[in-house]
Amino acid sequence: MIISQTPLRISFFGGGTDFRGFYAQEPGMVLSSAIDKYIFVTIKERFDEKIRRVHPPGTGRLGG
Repeated sequence: MIISQTPLRISFFGGGTDFRGFYAQEPGMVLSSAIDKYIFVTIKERFDEKIRRVHPPGTGRLGG
C-alpha cells in the first residue's frame, strides 16, 4: 500500500498552458500556488481489474 500526502494547488489562471497542443502555438504563463490544505492518495492492489475512486465525506462527491 502507498499513501501520499500532497499540498493542494490552486491555479488562478493559465491552467491549460501545460497542454502541448496549446503551448506549441500560444505563449503564456501559469499562476498557481500551494495552500495549507492537503490531498491524500492511497494506492493498494486489488484482486480484480476494477479501479475504485473514493472522495472524502463532505465534498459533495460520490465514491465509486
